[in-house]
Amino acid sequence: MSLSIYQSHLDNIPKQYKFLKLLRPPIYVIELSNNQLIGVCYCKDGSSKRHQVKADFSNRRMVIADFNKFSKALADLLVKFPRHFLWMSVMASTNVTETLVDGLTSIEVKVITEAFFVASAQAKRRVLHTTVSYQGKIVSLNK
Repeated sequence: MSLSIYQSHLDNIPKQYKFLKLLRPPIYVIELSNNQLIGVCYCKDGSSKRHQVKADFSNRRMVIADFNKFSKALADLLVKFPRHFLWMSVMASTNVTETLVDGLTSIEVKVITEAFFVASAQAKRRVLHTTVSYQGKIVSLNK
């Protein structure tokens, strides 16, 4: 099951990362909901690791009300995943599962993307590319 999930995420990697795709990097899939992050790391061998972190970073109106708390919670989640061979870069997919009245705004997408790069640096994990989706549908910054 997790091997097919891994392959489907690998198939969605942008063309500019074609070489990295050949190396079959680990893929982090993060579910973001009200003050909770659930992460799964899928590896090329079909194995996966799942962890959860709770923090006070959102409120009723905003998915991410406090950038610093969200980045810290995300870094805490990433640290729970093991380091990978040769410090290989990973791909990440963040899915906002919380129901929002207007969906995700482009500012919220940008905040999630930036927080991921800040958190990966804090956690000493190298994330090369991240996608943001809202309830399973990919959202672009050019909304």
